[in-house]
Order: sequence, then structure tokens, then C-alpha cells
Amino acid sequence: MLKIIILVVTIFISGISLAQDNIKVMHYNLLNYGNVTSYCGVDINYYGDKEPLLHTIIQYIQPDIFTVNELGSITFIHQRILDSVMNKNSVKQYNKSDYINTNGSSLVNMLYYNKAKFVYVSAESIQNTVRDIVLYRLYYKSPNLSQDHDTAWLNCIVGHLKAGNTTSSKDKRTEMTANAIAYLVQNNYKGNYMFMGDFNVYKSSEQAYQNLIGYSDINYRFIDPINTPGNWNNNSSFASVHTQSTHANSNGCASGGGLDDRFDFILISNDLQQGNKHITYKPNSYEAIGNDGNHFNQSINSGSNTSVPANVLNALYEHSDHLPVVLELDVDALVSGIGKIAENKLIVNYENPINGVLDIYINAENPDLRRIEIWSITGQLMISKTVKGNSINESISLENYANGMYILMISNNSGIVEYISKIIKQ
Repeated sequence: MLKIIILVVTIFISGISLAQDNIKVMHYNLLNYGNVTSYCGVDINYYGDKEPLLHTIIQYIQPDIFTVNELGSITFIHQRILDSVMNKNSVKQYNKSDYINTNGSSLVNMLYYNKAKFVYVSAESIQNTVRDIVLYRLYYKSPNLSQDHDTAWLNCIVGHLKAGNTTSSKDKRTEMTANAIAYLVQNNYKGNYMFMGDFNVYKSSEQAYQNLIGYSDINYRFIDPINTPGNWNNNSSFASVHTQSTHANSNGCASGGGLDDRFDFILISNDLQQGNKHITYKPNSYEAIGNDGNHFNQSINSGSNTSVPANVLNALYEHSDHLPVVLELDVDALVSGIGKIAENKLIVNYENPINGVLDIYINAENPDLRRIEIWSITGQLMISKTVKGNSINESISLENYANGMYILMISNNSGIVEYISKIIKQ
């Protein structure tokens, strides 16, 4: 079987095969997950009770990127989701981002990702009024990086804007998105970007939303994939796009009123819409999971709702007062093929960050020739070295290179990437 996989990858790299890869992105407000308040206590919102519900939802959607709002600030909870929800039953498919909370809020954002498809690079706060809006950077784990001198970068901006329908709340939302866009412009951050989260906006004319979709420079402007402008709040004309609330009646923690607001969004950059940088939004893939369009001002499980299986519908109702939103992205043939990459049999150890010299140990199942490569984050090959053997110790100097992040890749003698990770030189 391994020989067949390697043959498929070799054919792909030679350009005979032009398969694409598909990425599923999911955003979800977890409703005070692991956060105890006076109105939302453990008696009605205990994380242990929520774990099997969230696992059911994750198993159904199977996202490659999963971003969240309303996660408690205690890091134990973040790891618990990874271990007991994402990687439950010995599945080790997912990893998580770093923890960012410069504001000190009791509710934070987080990103989980499929580590077979993505390498996580970094996270940074791009504004911290009310709560942090966090920029997470990843790149696609392409086996063709050494041939194409490029990979596909994907940047996820996750924000939870100020709630409320008062003028002061709207002003805070406006300030938060204005700060975030200004940060992107100041740092020349453009390319494959998504801006996702619980925006708490009531209509498309609200300035916080317009800051994102109406910015003058198209390189920093975001696009609403379903393009449904209007007054979303309590308006049956937008029943099919509402994401809040799953409950007709409040239980003290979950808001009541039934589905009547569009609070949750995944916006995309122009580069993602046009596919300018190897990743393209898949048309008509955006949806609010569990919304069948027939439950305006109702609980999502009232009467008949066959948009998802019954166990998933129950999990969505019990877990949160928001629905998850999802979309799909296609990775083009220049960098796709991760599903066909050979199973690697390498053990790779090195200290990270490094001061100037990368001391690397490689234990290989076979002693074949391998190539160690160091790449810049802009796709330039910096160092290439051929090694051979079952047990390899190498010292690679980066003393003449600037401090920062680099990409380490190890390929076998057939050119198939067996290992890819990041190096930080400081």
C-alpha cells in the first residue's frame, strides 16, 4: 500500500495529476465554555456535560480549521477540548494554537487545526479593546513545497465583538473593527485572510460591519460569501441565515427568542474569493449548520428539522445558543496532494528556538538518502543538505541569516516530503 501511495505522489509532483484538496472551516460561539458566571453556572453549563455534545458536532462537520469564541480563559479548558473533544478515542488528528489574552478577558478565542493539513505558525493580538481580536497564521502542509518554491498561507482573524444594541455597544464594535483593519494596513498584512467570529451586529449598515466589507483598498476589504445585506434582526426574510438563538426560551445561560439574529460570520479576503494565492473559496459552501430556514423565532428542534441528523440537532440545541457557520476552501493543484503524502517513519528532534546553529537528530526506518532544507517564510530556499543513514546527527549553521521564523523540511530520495515544521532563530 505504501508503494502505491508513493507512486501516486510521485506522479502528482511530476505534474501528471492535478488533484485539488478541500479544506473545511468552522467557526462557533461555545457559550461560556468552561467559564462560570452568576447567571450561567455549572448546574446548566458544565464543560463535562458539553464535551460529548461538542464532540458529536465536530464528528459531523469534521473541520480542518475550527475557531471559537466564548472559551473560558483557563488554559486547562483549552487543552481539555483538544484531548477530550477534538482528539477523543485516541484520534490524534488535531492540535491547537497559542493562547492570546492581552485584554485579560474571562472569555477568549482559540483555533484548532488538522495537523495533517496545516502547520501552525503564530498568533498575535491585532486589537484588544473589550476583547482581543487575534490573528492566527498557518500554512498548508504541501508535499510540493520544494518543487514549487511556494506554499499556501492561510490567516484566520477571530474576534468576538461587543454585545448589545445600545449606541455605546455599537460604538465599541465600530472601534474594534476599525482598530483591526488599521493594524492590517499598518503592517501590510494582505493575502489569504478570513475574518470570523461573533460580531453581534444587527444589520449590514452597522459601521462595525461596514469597516470590514467597505474598506477602500480591496487588499484589506473583506467579502461576505453569502452577500445578504439588510436588517437581519428579527426579520423573517433572513430566516435562512440566522445563527442565534437556538432556544425559544432562555434557560438562564442560553438566550431565548429563537432564531432571529445573524451574529456569526466568516468573511473572506479578495484573494480567497479570486484564488490568487493557491486557496479559493468554494462557491455556495457557506452555511449555518442546523438552520433549515423554517425556525424563525423558534427553537431549532421545534417540530421537524432534517437539515442535520437528530443527534447533531440535539447537540446543537443543548450545547450553545449559537449555530456554527462553515465554509469550504479549495487548494489548487500547485500545492495540493496532502492526502496522498507517504506515511513518514521519521523521528526528528531539535531544540527550538535556536541561537544560530540547528542541531538536529533524525532517526529513520530506512537508511536512504534524504534532503534537509531550510526555507524562508517567503518561499526562498536558504540551505539544502543531503544526509544518509538510520541515525543522523547534523549541525546546520544559520548564523549568517536574520532572526525570525524559517521552515524545516526533510524529503526522501523520491522527493516526497516526510517532515515539515518551523524553526525560530533568535
